[in-house]
Amino acid sequence: MTLHFRTLGPLRIRQGDAENPVGRPQQQAVLVALLAARGGPLTTGQLLRAVWGEDEDLWPARPKRALATHVYRLRQLLAAGGGAAALHQAGQGYRLETAAGTVDMHCFDDAVQAAATARQQGDPDGAHALLTRGLDLWYGSALDGVPGPFAERIRHRLEASRTAALEARLALDVARGRHAEVLPELTALAAGPDPSGQLQSLLMLALSRSGRRDEALAVYERARGQAEELGLDPAPELVRLQRQITDGTAAAPAVCRPRHLPADTVDFTGRGEEVALLVRALESAARTAVVHGPAGTGKTALAVHVAHRLRDAYPDGQLYGDLKASHAAPVRPARVLAAFVRALGGEVPEDEADLAAAYQEALDGRRVLVVLDDAEDLGGIRPLLPRHPGCAALVTGRTPAGLLPGARLVALGAFSADDALGLLVRTLGAARVAAEPDAARALAEACRCHPALLRTAAARAAARPHWSLASMAERMAKG
Repeated sequence: MTLHFRTLGPLRIRQGDAENPVGRPQQQAVLVALLAARGGPLTTGQLLRAVWGEDEDLWPARPKRALATHVYRLRQLLAAGGGAAALHQAGQGYRLETAAGTVDMHCFDDAVQAAATARQQGDPDGAHALLTRGLDLWYGSALDGVPGPFAERIRHRLEASRTAALEARLALDVARGRHAEVLPELTALAAGPDPSGQLQSLLMLALSRSGRRDEALAVYERARGQAEELGLDPAPELVRLQRQITDGTAAAPAVCRPRHLPADTVDFTGRGEEVALLVRALESAARTAVVHGPAGTGKTALAVHVAHRLRDAYPDGQLYGDLKASHAAPVRPARVLAAFVRALGGEVPEDEADLAAAYQEALDGRRVLVVLDDAEDLGGIRPLLPRHPGCAALVTGRTPAGLLPGARLVALGAFSADDALGLLVRTLGAARVAAEPDAARALAEACRCHPALLRTAAARAAARPHWSLASMAERMAKG
């Protein structure tokens, strides 16, 4: 029967309805380190530091022998699971193989990540369900009683993630008009030690929307007093909300203004001509543009970069739909339509045929930018294109079939030589490129100035500062 490892409270190992022993405290520390690696290998040195810390003077007299004893006992403990979890030798260390869904901290992390994706795709109901599922896994303080510095770091990370997930779920509740339902929970949490500005602002908003204006303002006064005792100003979101409550503009639920763009590429380089073309197209009367080109040329990065540039021009929101045409099962437009309608605060009709009308109705009178990434068939995505003059659409695809009348087409290929060098400078630093200018150009040529290949080579070079660019160019040229 499969072993389940519970870490979101005191460490437990369950097998069906039975609970197995978890071993001595330091054995637990070894187990936690291996579990946290999610099947990856940990060296003997990493495990020793995880259990006894960085100061070798505090290690036992024979640390490797002590560790080997803990590993032996863990193997005996895991043997009770009939092979469902196995501890393997991995080079100079070990790795622990567990079945999917059997480690609760991994399930929690995955739920939080999936919830973030659901919010990005305009699915607050799905995000709420995922956050609730993840939070329901907790049964105490994570890894309570497990010794060692590594367990302590994991404990702090998990607790911080739990707090963030709880606040995100409560924020979704308040945004969806369920402020009265969560008001008792918000009140109790805000009464705890050192509540965050996010939590206090949610409490203020829930009180205000429940018709308890004076109590909402009292929350602000308490927060302001606590900040002043520390010589600080109250959090900006609290000041802004206090003004809105005082002005009477925070009583009704806020207008949904989705901000679903992925993060802009930090070291976005080049493509100046293409950026200018797209900006002009999306500010023109047509307000539709298509970026097309081979895989790895940076179509998504360009589209997201341009969309961020135009955020002020579309203040009512930016919607992002990942259509995944390159995958085995592209996303159906109806699914994206439903997510967009929810993100805009509209009601999703039961009849799928009414989705397109509900979407256009939700866009009416707004200025929203819609990014449709990795489209396969331009004709098939037409229901996703906004028809209102204040909105715009930016579409990407490899070689999407069909046409969009009036759309500005922008073909994307390899970098120019200057843009390729610019990427190397931004990734490796100007000094390293200047020290080997000819080798830098040779490296760009070896990568055919292809953005994906060049980024891979630059990342490898950045991770190996002792390598010369000439040797990198030689390696790339050999393939």
